[in-house]
Amino acid sequence: MKILLVAGRDPWPPRRGDQLRANQILRALGESHRVTVLAPRSAALGTAAAQSPAPASPVRVERYRRTFAERGIGLLSAALAGRPLQSGLYVARDLERRLAALAEGADLVIVQLARLERVVARLRAHAPPVPVVVDLIDALSLGVSSRARVDRLPSRPLLRLEAKRLRRLERRLVGGSAAAMVVAARDRAAIAGADELLLGRLRVVPLALEPEPESDRPSGGCFQAAPRVVLTGNLGYFVNRDATRWALRQLWPRLRAARPEVELVVAGARPDAGLRRELVGAGVRLVADPPDLGAVLAGASVALAPMRCGSGTPVKVLEAWAAGVPVVASPYAAAGTEAVAGRELLVAERPDEWINSILQLLDEPAMGARLSAAGRRLLEREHSLRRVREALATVLDAATGPLC
Repeated sequence: MKILLVAGRDPWPPRRGDQLRANQILRALGESHRVTVLAPRSAALGTAAAQSPAPASPVRVERYRRTFAERGIGLLSAALAGRPLQSGLYVARDLERRLAALAEGADLVIVQLARLERVVARLRAHAPPVPVVVDLIDALSLGVSSRARVDRLPSRPLLRLEAKRLRRLERRLVGGSAAAMVVAARDRAAIAGADELLLGRLRVVPLALEPEPESDRPSGGCFQAAPRVVLTGNLGYFVNRDATRWALRQLWPRLRAARPEVELVVAGARPDAGLRRELVGAGVRLVADPPDLGAVLAGASVALAPMRCGSGTPVKVLEAWAAGVPVVASPYAAAGTEAVAGRELLVAERPDEWINSILQLLDEPAMGARLSAAGRRLLEREHSLRRVREALATVLDAATGPLC
């Protein structure tokens, strides 16, 4: 089958969730199908020839150009038309031109994210018709509405309005596509609600993350002489910035008072100057843009996932399980996984619950080992590339009929 994947962001390197998702789709489908990915040129990487490393699967890579002027015009147009502002940022005439040519020979097109709504509209009008699968990845409406609960007061009305527009768009895209997919059951429920038609078309295709081989872990397990607590994630993303600042203000002073020997490490890409100052001033070690996140996690005693908002699956939880590190998560973060509290991770809400959970894991290595082993089993069962291939096959069957 000839499959075209249309991405709103360059999939390489896979530093964000949508980039990771694009790479996994390419790996899962590239071995059995003829796959082309249509992705934007990255100005930071220069010429098209230097855009990315060779993908892991034998896929064809095509590029389109998106200008800052188009983003500005698209944003204004979306605002005037009552559409989500995010969709305006992804308008590109070159994308639509390249799409018209590439869709001509495709048996199926996968469009990533609701932000590319114009691409879906163009494909619906395409002749001959081509089946369209919308990969929403996560519920952007859920991410924005949950952010409205914790962000600064002046931002909240605009965020609530954007969330309403996004949910209408997501439901419209699911209802009008051959099939659609998200990474987590929570996002499926947030979009479809109790609508049986939408639930039937919207499938869960999880993110894949392979656990590290047991032999690659440091001797003595993940518990070292100097206890280390880690918080990881893309620090340019509001959800992670908010979680980091919350932990810094609500947890770190209490934890340091209870256990002065404990080290808190925050690791992630794109920390802004303000966050850098806060971390350094609080005596926290910042590892900005770590070249090897596994090395940061390898010596950790506990991994934290204190998110108060967001959508999709919290990749930091999967990464901790992959590295054999026990996790303490907020109820909101845990809801984005299939984990059961007390079995694969500990769940804490109030600051005193967080401190008690962290201290319990520091004092009881056997409990941490049990939790991390259960997390690894869940990772192997629900987040393997094999599991992604199986779920994708179900989506493709729904869109085109059973494949040989």
